[in-house]
Amino acid sequence: MPEGVKNKVYQFLAQNPGKEFTAEEVAKAIGVDRVAVVKAQLTRLKREGKVEETVDHRYKLKQ
Repeated sequence: MPEGVKNKVYQFLAQNPGKEFTAEEVAKAIGVDRVAVVKAQLTRLKREGKVEETVDHRYKLKQ
């Protein structure tokens, strides 16, 4: 399941380039109840260099 969540998170951010979202907003948008799962996948995408985190803990697609 987490791999599917990771893809959903990435696709959501890719469809909203330049926009920043909290983990909670991403979870709600992709229909995942457990925010912790989304946070873990955002961290993984950040480590892969696909997503960046702002100082106020919002996430966006890395340009």
